[in-house]
Amino acid sequence: MPRSFLRAALVVTTVTTLVANLSACQAPHHGPAAVPASRPATASPDATGAVYVTGAKSGDDPCARVVSAVGYLGLSLLPPGQEEAQHWDGDVRGRFGYLRGTLAMYGPRLPAPAAPAVRAADRLARTLSLARTEDSRRPRLLREYRTASAAVLAACGRP
Repeated sequence: MPRSFLRAALVVTTVTTLVANLSACQAPHHGPAAVPASRPATASPDATGAVYVTGAKSGDDPCARVVSAVGYLGLSLLPPGQEEAQHWDGDVRGRFGYLRGTLAMYGPRLPAPAAPAVRAADRLARTLSLARTEDSRRPRLLREYRTASAAVLAACGRP
């Protein structure tokens, strides 16, 4: 066989294998918190009691989405009272960014009493998501975020 044919066959095989593996990596997660696309999104607790929802759509229940985003962020936060020891890696900052996106999409449709707390939570999430925010400010901002997010959850009828 000609050498160029073997080389082409090797390239095609390699590319096919890479595409198949990358496609598998992007398959949706079907764990206990995932919501199949055929069902409406709902909040459901996982084994730890944390609440997640997936498959966001613009018509979803805004409270369910915001409560989910607050819960998702909360998984990366140390318990209240330990704000000084909180580690501010990209995961934590990214989850604050995710919350901002959720608030932008669903916040305007939350119950009216939530509006001031949504604005406060968004402002705090914006600052806490930035790598340049000084570490000395973060504990106070995190305590303020906890107060604002608790008010949002209360407006949605969540404890």
